[in-house]
Amino acid sequence: MRPLLKQSRELDNRVRSLEIELEHCDRLPLHRWAILLAVSDVIGCLAASGLTSVVYNVPLEALSAGAGGFVLLWGFVAHLQKLYQKGTLLAGLRIQLLRSTISIGITFALILVVALGFGFISGYPRLWVFTWAVSGLAWIWALRILWHHHLGVLLSRGCYLERALLLGAPPNAGSAFAATIEHATRGEIRIVCVEPIPGMAGSQSADWVENAIRAGLVDRVFISDFDSAIPETNALLARLSRLAVKVTLVPNLGGIEAQALRVGGIGQQPLVDVNLVPLTAMQCLAKRVEDLVIASVALMMAVPVFGLVILAIKLDSQGPIFFRQWRAGFHDQRFRVWKFRTMHHNLRDDEAARQTSRSDERVTRVGRFLRRTSLDELPQLFNVICGEMSLIGPRPHALGMTTMGRPLHQVVENYSARHRVKPGITGWAQVCGSRGEVTTQEKLRHRVTLDCYYIENWSFAFDLWIILRTIVAVAFHQNAY
Repeated sequence: MRPLLKQSRELDNRVRSLEIELEHCDRLPLHRWAILLAVSDVIGCLAASGLTSVVYNVPLEALSAGAGGFVLLWGFVAHLQKLYQKGTLLAGLRIQLLRSTISIGITFALILVVALGFGFISGYPRLWVFTWAVSGLAWIWALRILWHHHLGVLLSRGCYLERALLLGAPPNAGSAFAATIEHATRGEIRIVCVEPIPGMAGSQSADWVENAIRAGLVDRVFISDFDSAIPETNALLARLSRLAVKVTLVPNLGGIEAQALRVGGIGQQPLVDVNLVPLTAMQCLAKRVEDLVIASVALMMAVPVFGLVILAIKLDSQGPIFFRQWRAGFHDQRFRVWKFRTMHHNLRDDEAARQTSRSDERVTRVGRFLRRTSLDELPQLFNVICGEMSLIGPRPHALGMTTMGRPLHQVVENYSARHRVKPGITGWAQVCGSRGEVTTQEKLRHRVTLDCYYIENWSFAFDLWIILRTIVAVAFHQNAY
C-alpha cells in the first residue's frame, strides 16, 4: 500500500511542477486572434464600401447588394485561401500579403461577374467597385502588418503556441535539441520538460505523462533517441494514441509500429507525426457553436414531447422520471448522462453490469417504445448544452459495461481512441447499424472502427449527413431495444 501511495504522490508532484513552471508563461490563443482578424477584415471592408459609395453617389439598394455579396463571397474565398488558418497566420509577411491580395482579387472579380450578370451595376460608376477593392485591400494589408509585428512581440515576450515534452534523449543532448526547437520556431513551441522514455533506466512511470496531458498542461510530445528502447517506445505510443495529443517521433524510425501521418521538420531536423489532435481549436469552436445552436432549438421544439413522455412514464410505472448514469467521456473523463427512465425502478442497473437485451423483462412498456424510438436520449440535450457531450460523436458507454465478461478496453486494444472527442447523442456507428447489444469482439471492434472514422473525417457536412441518417435509422432500424 505504501509504495502505491508514494508513487501517487510522485505523480502528483511531477504534474504540479509542470503547473508551476507554466504559471509565468502565457499561451498565445491563435484561434481568438484568427476570429478577431476575420471580423476586423469584414468590418473594415464594409466600412470602405460605405465611405466610397458616398463619393460615387451609389444607390442604397446597390450598396446593400454589394455588401451582402461581399460577406458571402469573402467567407468562401478566404476559406479556399486558408487566410485564417494557422499555417498562414504564422507564415512570413510576404505570404500573408500575397494571399490577402489574391483573396480580395477573386472576391471582387466574382462580385463584378454577378453584378453584371444580374444588372445590379448599371446606373452608377463601376469605378466604385475598384475603389472599394483597393481601399479594402489597404485595410487588410495594414491589419496583416500590425499582426505580424504584434506576433513577433508576443513571441519575444515568452508567449508560445504549444507546450511540449521531450522524451528519450539524454539530458545534455535533450537540452540542446529543446533549444534548437524553440529557436527554430521563434518560441512557438516551448519544451517544458526533458525526460527519459518511461520504462528506461532512471525514468518515471508513463502515468505522469498521461496525467499532464489530461490536465491540459501538454499539447505535444516529442520522442527521440528511441533506437535502444523500441518496446518501451511502442508501449508509450499505444498509451498516447488514446489521447487527443500530437505525438512526434524524431527519426530514426526503424522498428517503430506506428503510421506516419505527416512528415515535416523544424529547422534542419526532420520530424514525423504519428498522432494528431483530431480537431483543431477552430474546429472545436465551430462544433461547439453547432451543438449550442441545434441543441437549444431542439429543446424548445421538444417541450411538448417532454411533457407527453413524462406523463407516460408516471402513468406506466412507479419511480423517478429521469435516470442518471456514469459514462466515459472525452479523455475517459467521467460524467453523468441524463436519460428518461425506461426500466422498472427496482430493477435498474446503475453500473450496466448486464446489457439490455431484446424482450428484457426489466424494461417497462413505455420504456420499450422510448428505446426503440430513441426518445429516452432526449434529456441528453442538457448534457450537450453543459458541454459534457456533443450532438454527434461516439456514443458514451457505461463504466461497468462488459463484452464477453470483460471490460470493453480489454476486449479491443484501441477502444479508448474513440474518446479523443466528446461523446455524442448519435454517431456514425449508430447510423451504420451498430446499435443494441455488443456481445462479441467483432461487434465492438466494428463500432470502434466506425467511431474512429468519424473522428478522423469530421466536417459540418458529415454531421448533417449523420443527423439525416439518424432520422431514418430511428424510423426503420430494429436494433435498438
